[in-house]
Amino acid sequence: MKHEILLEEQRETARELAELLRLAQEMGRRLANETHGEMYDDVRLLVSLLHQTRAQADVIDAKLNSNSPMEVMQRLQSHH
Repeated sequence: MKHEILLEEQRETARELAELLRLAQEMGRRLANETHGEMYDDVRLLVSLLHQTRAQADVIDAKLNSNSPMEVMQRLQSHH
């Protein structure tokens, strides 16, 4: 029982983290569109790092919240 509760907490946290990182990535994209001059390269680097981080969070989320390898692949593809 305790293991099931812990697993559900992990699943919920992974879902929330993946969603938070998707939102952060979208904010980074908006900032990149609004940024010019010497800050642009810094913002583009941030967007790139957010993309990599979100992709990894999506992998973790999919593994914890999916029942089959095919479902994991479908969920990952639907986020790109």
